[in-house]
Amino acid sequence: MKTLRSYIAWLRVKVAVVAGRRRLGSLFVGLAVIGAFLAFYDAYDEVTENFSSCTVSSIISCATVFRSGYTSIFGVPFYALGLIWFPAMAAIGLILVWRGGSVGSPFMPPLLMVGNVFTVYLWYLEIFVIRAYCPVCISMYVVNYLMTALALKEVEQ
Repeated sequence: MKTLRSYIAWLRVKVAVVAGRRRLGSLFVGLAVIGAFLAFYDAYDEVTENFSSCTVSSIISCATVFRSGYTSIFGVPFYALGLIWFPAMAAIGLILVWRGGSVGSPFMPPLLMVGNVFTVYLWYLEIFVIRAYCPVCISMYVVNYLMTALALKEVEQ
């Protein structure tokens, strides 16, 4: 009887852990979808050069950042990288969650760190070179940091 009770207790803990991973995985996917929407919004603004909803002042301004000329790397526009990055993270997150895995799998934190290192470069450009800040861009950086935090939290579990 004691073995059955300990097995049931173990099973409850296991179910709670799996449910927690699914919740974190779903949150991860939700953040990636939000990042994708932000990337599409940014791409639309940059392609149409309509920054009216993203310009607060000359310092907090998507237009100032866009017109600085620091908007691509090796000829690839930054917005295109966002259009690839966030949908890819959402797809990978969905696959991992559907397969019963977790976004804290061994390859996710290093993969997400690639995005974080890239945002450090973008922060450098905004703070020290352009001296203006794009609110939409910063929102995407924060989404990527939150996705990384979730992946790292799952690694801990």
